[in-house]
Amino acid sequence: MAYFSVKDMNDALREPQDFIRWSEEQYNSKIVAAAQQIAEAAEHGKPLVLLSGPSGSGKTTTALRIEKWLDEHGHESHTLSMDNYYFRRADGVMPVDEEGQIDYESPDIVDMPLLRQHLEMMAEGKPVEMPTFDFASQKRTDVTIPVRRKPGEIIIMEGIHALNPQVLGQERNIATGIYISVRTRVRDEAGFVLHPSMIRLARRLLRDFRSRGRDYASTVGNLRSVSRGERMYINPYKHTAQIQFDTFIPYELPVYRNEVLFYLNQVDPNYLEDLDVMSLAPFLREIEPLSKTLIPEDALIREFIGND
Repeated sequence: MAYFSVKDMNDALREPQDFIRWSEEQYNSKIVAAAQQIAEAAEHGKPLVLLSGPSGSGKTTTALRIEKWLDEHGHESHTLSMDNYYFRRADGVMPVDEEGQIDYESPDIVDMPLLRQHLEMMAEGKPVEMPTFDFASQKRTDVTIPVRRKPGEIIIMEGIHALNPQVLGQERNIATGIYISVRTRVRDEAGFVLHPSMIRLARRLLRDFRSRGRDYASTVGNLRSVSRGERMYINPYKHTAQIQFDTFIPYELPVYRNEVLFYLNQVDPNYLEDLDVMSLAPFLREIEPLSKTLIPEDALIREFIGND
């Protein structure tokens, strides 16, 4: 289990560009190692990559960075999002959690028959019309994307349920599995350890507000359902992945610090305490801030902070 201290983080911020460069090199080395393993597996009859991880783990950027390396090294590849196979059932019956709310983390919200059919067709090189899903309206759109796997092309499918056998069935036999998440724990000088789930929460707070039209209270309020979904639908299958990938970026908390603190201060403290989120704000106050203007445009955390 990896740890990173607040003291080391603040010390490194004295030379911010060096800190950012070093952090990006650590992440890129993992990209290269994963891509090389994928390329080798593809040459032995595994043209699919199934990339899974909990919400806020950086699946989209990691998949695209792996795709970029593969393309640059002679292995044509294409990344698809399993999110596009979410759907609302025509009969209106949706999975619900213990509190009677729609369970958006359930694999039953994935159009499994269509996804399996499309993956099988892609593996055979047949054309498919991939659906698209709009998170703001929580509906599938009328727009489809034509996809046809070329001979030798690698298809990377990323999504929270990508390793779940209930969702993908036999397609897993011709795929390389990757499980990604924040695994590193950050420790302050008093010995308190910030759980990786709080780092992923900070990422989601920023992303959901910026691109999904959700305020901070809404994202925090959804934490219990998201955590339940991880325990039930994601974590049981992470051991099946051939590649395990820690997406912690050492400089990310300093970048999130000011914005996350500003918005958390507007949420009812009792609400935060009830959801066990009270530790995040005081922890962030111990960290020196870092301007996001210094962050590379292709950095993983751009998935959460945007490019503006």
